[in-house]
Amino acid sequence: MRAYPARNIVLLMSIPLLVAASDPSGDVAGCGRGGGAVAADTPDLIRAEGHIVELGTSARWTLTFAEALVVPDTAGRPFRVDIALRDPDVPALSFAYYRNVNRLVRVDATIDHETEIYLLPERGANVFNPPVIEGNTMTIQVPGRTLSADEDLTGTSPGLEALRWTVIVRNERACDFLADRQPTERLVALDEAGFPPAVRSHEPFPWWILGGAVVLSLGAFVAARRRRTRGPRLARLLGRSGDGAEVG
Repeated sequence: MRAYPARNIVLLMSIPLLVAASDPSGDVAGCGRGGGAVAADTPDLIRAEGHIVELGTSARWTLTFAEALVVPDTAGRPFRVDIALRDPDVPALSFAYYRNVNRLVRVDATIDHETEIYLLPERGANVFNPPVIEGNTMTIQVPGRTLSADEDLTGTSPGLEALRWTVIVRNERACDFLADRQPTERLVALDEAGFPPAVRSHEPFPWWILGGAVVLSLGAFVAARRRRTRGPRLARLLGRSGDGAEVG
């Protein structure tokens, strides 16, 4: 069996923390400040993951909801999912309930609805394949060249690492915002096997992860040691205090 360096093991254990953004369950509310009635069938986002895939040429988001998605949504207007992004090389806009964004990747819950890409400051638009919906998950993937300019004009280096994103789910007047609705999440690059490149190469290791893991491990060790020694120490203490004392 091949032995992996300890740093890779720590990084593997940290992948969920690096890739996924969690969202509280039951936080669907009115889209505006005034709130309002919330439809019972509004999808409740609980987890979002953003990846850079296909050798750095595509962006993929996997969204997890509290319950299975019903698509097409035939009750009233179909619910909508927006991946709101900020490209640091393009002016950001704020409007309605969007904050500091300049790209939208949009999906409406209709039959085979194509994924729409909007470049807001440039007033550009594009479409791509519909999302993949399986139970309570929705996977959206688009070519990187539809979101940001190529660094070498070949379509193979769209600079997706610089983008920041968030998720907004809307159903009629109800919305579920990921975190504080600001595009602050990063896209995490994965290799063909689904791992961050640092796990399989000799790239510089983010030592702050190892430091945090060491602190957590030491804390758990100290807590466990205290639990193991507390019982015998307490027994010895009770034994000494009870010498020569009458019970009863």
